[in-house]
Amino acid sequence: MNRILSSVLLLAALCNACTLDDHVDGIEVRQASYTLPGNTFFPEGIAYDPKQGVFYTGSVANGDIVKVDVQTGAGSLFAPGAAQGRTAATGLKLDAKGRLWVCGGATNKIYVLNPDGSLLKSWDLASFSPTGFINDCILDENYVYFTDSQNQQIYRTDVAASTPGDIERWLTFTNAQIPYTSPGVNANGIELTPDSKYLILVVSSSGKLYRIDTASKAISEITLNTPVNSGDGLWLENNILYVSRNATNLIFPVTLSNDYLNGTVGAGFGENLLFNTTLAKAGNYFLVVNGQLNRRSGPTPPVLPFTVSRVAIP
Repeated sequence: MNRILSSVLLLAALCNACTLDDHVDGIEVRQASYTLPGNTFFPEGIAYDPKQGVFYTGSVANGDIVKVDVQTGAGSLFAPGAAQGRTAATGLKLDAKGRLWVCGGATNKIYVLNPDGSLLKSWDLASFSPTGFINDCILDENYVYFTDSQNQQIYRTDVAASTPGDIERWLTFTNAQIPYTSPGVNANGIELTPDSKYLILVVSSSGKLYRIDTASKAISEITLNTPVNSGDGLWLENNILYVSRNATNLIFPVTLSNDYLNGTVGAGFGENLLFNTTLAKAGNYFLVVNGQLNRRSGPTPPVLPFTVSRVAIP
């Protein structure tokens, strides 16, 4: 009986290992989740680099950015927040030059880092608005766009130049176009359609999605069968917009029409997520940030260690 039991347990262990053994962009990985350092890290944004097989995530608590190998799970400090004048990091994106764009959240700042992690340039947006919350960003080969969760505006700058230029307040809108609530998290995640014709924006407080024409700046609400309240990070794959809805601990697919004006919200997926803020696609998986921002203050402590989960895309 003991021999049989041992065989069963061994088989179960091997099968469990097989569920973790897969490939991401040709790289064999055995990680179901990735451990992040520290008891107060509180990660928020993420950017995946398929060339190196690594992802970057940043802390809203101290602005540190860590680099993690998707194959081994090994992590290291990529850019120290304190040394670069950064006390918070939210949305992250990599450009074609390997530079990392960093949103500064409530500090109302934006940073761009060289491929080696050194600071290339930073911007303080107080000249536009005394306070703001620079939440997320998206880019193509020409421009990078930034959301402000407090102020009804989108910022933009050029990414084609070797040294980025000034930040511009590219778009200002009204409550009639995109309603904001105060207090509350408003414009949050942002995406670009493959042809860069439209931006897609989620407003966390209302659960509404908006399409913004990058040429005319015309704003249209995307009609949904149900709102995506607590919508945070976005990922657009063909005509499916994946919405990371933090308070639900799930990711929801939204099937969009060809003109991006209508969307059908499907069933949520993801297991054991913890206030998932945003996501990045790596092979057939999402790397999902367990931000736990709902546990940053208050009686309930965060679940330790902080992690990024690898979630299969259904």
